[in-house]
Amino acid sequence: MRHLVLCTIAVVSLIAQTFGSTDFPVKPGRAAQPVNIIVGPDNNLWFAETTGEKIGRITTAGVITEFPIPGAQWLLGITGGPDGNIWFTDQFTGKIGHISTGGTNLTQYSLPVGSYPQGITVGPDHNLWFVDQKNSGLFTIGTITVAGQITEYPTNINVGVFQVESFEYAQITTGPDGNLWFINPQAGGVGMNLLGKITTAGAVTTYTLTENPLAICAGLGNLWVMEPSQVAMVNTSGAETDHGLSSSGSTGITAGPDGNIWFTEVPDVVGYVIPSSGWVVEFGVAGQLSEAFSYPSGITSAPDGALWFLGDYTSNIGRITTSGTLTNTYSLNQGSVPVWNTLGPDGAVWFTEEFDRIGRITPTGVVTTFPTALGSEPGGIVAGPDGNLWFTEEGVGAVAKMTTSGAITEYPASGVNGITVGSDGNLWFPEFNLDAIGRITTNGIVTDFPLPTPSAGPFFITPGPDGNLWFTENFVSQVGKLNPTSGSITEYPLAAGRAPGAITAGPDGNLWFLENTMFSAVAKITTSGVVTEYPVEFQCSPAGLVAGSDGAVWVPQCYPNSLARITTSGVISEVPLSTRNASGIDLAVGTDGKLWVAEVFAGRMGRLSAIGGTGNTITAIHGVAFNDAVATFTDGTPTALQTDFTTSINWGDGMSSAGTVAGAAGGPFIVSGTHTYTNAGTFKLSVALTDNVDKTKYEARPGKAKVQ
Repeated sequence: MRHLVLCTIAVVSLIAQTFGSTDFPVKPGRAAQPVNIIVGPDNNLWFAETTGEKIGRITTAGVITEFPIPGAQWLLGITGGPDGNIWFTDQFTGKIGHISTGGTNLTQYSLPVGSYPQGITVGPDHNLWFVDQKNSGLFTIGTITVAGQITEYPTNINVGVFQVESFEYAQITTGPDGNLWFINPQAGGVGMNLLGKITTAGAVTTYTLTENPLAICAGLGNLWVMEPSQVAMVNTSGAETDHGLSSSGSTGITAGPDGNIWFTEVPDVVGYVIPSSGWVVEFGVAGQLSEAFSYPSGITSAPDGALWFLGDYTSNIGRITTSGTLTNTYSLNQGSVPVWNTLGPDGAVWFTEEFDRIGRITPTGVVTTFPTALGSEPGGIVAGPDGNLWFTEEGVGAVAKMTTSGAITEYPASGVNGITVGSDGNLWFPEFNLDAIGRITTNGIVTDFPLPTPSAGPFFITPGPDGNLWFTENFVSQVGKLNPTSGSITEYPLAAGRAPGAITAGPDGNLWFLENTMFSAVAKITTSGVVTEYPVEFQCSPAGLVAGSDGAVWVPQCYPNSLARITTSGVISEVPLSTRNASGIDLAVGTDGKLWVAEVFAGRMGRLSAIGGTGNTITAIHGVAFNDAVATFTDGTPTALQTDFTTSINWGDGMSSAGTVAGAAGGPFIVSGTHTYTNAGTFKLSVALTDNVDKTKYEARPGKAKVQ
């Protein structure tokens, strides 16, 4: 019998403990990830880079120019304005901005706190109209004049607390009836397939579609909506006619120069529907698009009579003719995209990169990369008992081992994702295509163990404190365990819709795992099957969850841009990542005891350490020099040395001085200082410790000086 306990724990701040981080770039760095493309007032093509934090321009001759937007975090919507500028939205900063077609005169306007602007377009009234998702769950339709005057109209529709969706966002377009028509895919999370229209006076009308809308455009007197399995033609009365797809809908749709409606599909398709017949034509399945593009997003009809579209994952731009010929591909910065990481047998942290590389970073931040097979898409990685690195290759269906010098051997497997070392000395991995758990010996012999539940969707696995292998079944909301000796499997059902993901053994003898619900949670399960949940907002299905050297469980949060720290009693706190829009996705503990974070969007590996300090209560005599200890610091890094730190002491009487640091490797570290008070009294004693390795200053809990 499974027991479920739901704990609602407020996020609290850490007391007298600070976390500092250092980020190390992994070439070629941050990915562009373009998501939306339009034709600008200058007849060039313009696009927004979500993680590249740039607005880009490409001519029909293929000349690319990118304009960084200082302080940007998630550029999303883009449109040509009636003033001749390029207008855009920055979802995470809550701003709407514009630049000239020459890339100058950047101006930005802030929305109220808690706003996340997404799609934007020009309305029939020559104002800019946008969709503003509020953190509360409500969303508005807003308008901004070219002079920056903002008005927002409530829809009174609650679609749930703001959710980050890399490929799904609210869009808006001017309809053939002179109204603004909009979609909000987040509504699908609360069971609403929402299509809406708003007049320029602010009157809202909503309609329900057969599937959750992903993209919208106007064409030939109707609205055209991209849905997960079909393209829908919707007339201005809200009546829907559907046209089925062979793949899965994406976020791009536009009226083409040939009178057809063109669209993008994931993972690698561009197609069109003929409005008169409803006939759907698709290009790219197992063809030239699949070799060059992954997750195509925005698409637009260009002045040269062709369709131009974006590759979100592959960070590139494509040109396709109306006959379906891909004529050109233009590359942006693809980025390193580190995804999984682990402590290697050589004391370095090893990580996989989505675009066919394995990386290695030393404790001092020196990065080396090794190529893998083209299209291999390396995923989970672990140090094997044989001194090699073992990782999965989802793109080619294999488990691979690699020596620390980079020599790779591959073994066929099916639908692989995570991988771990079992108590029996073998490697174990989920096979989601086979609904099985696979075992591979260090000699490459593979054995499959089918799961009792069909279509379970196993993705993550970890060794448990009881010697069993524990894994999550994402599609059926279950946690399973497998006895490596007998092969027997036991499954523990969770509450419906929990979609469990990453799993790890906690420091408390329980198994901890992520629940990828709309609002997300971290849960623990005892080895007898008792489950406790803690609401933690992380979004974007992180690949990592790890027990830190501080005795807490850590999880990366794609949004907000931070790590969540959960004590074994359920106290939750957040530690921001120092790189903007980093999107930490996996974690490992290094030989230095620090947390190493794979920052997928930033193209960096981050290192995080913790130091807590407590000030002493001291007694001194005014006019007589005091010389003694004033604070004690503890460091979460076992290899920390007293020479790593400098310190300063604010004595509370308006005077400050440097202190000295003493202590054995790993601490605790004692801060001492010398000072002469000129007056009697009680003074607040503030001590700061600067970590010269992580370039971070830590403040101790204030002490007290009693001066006689």
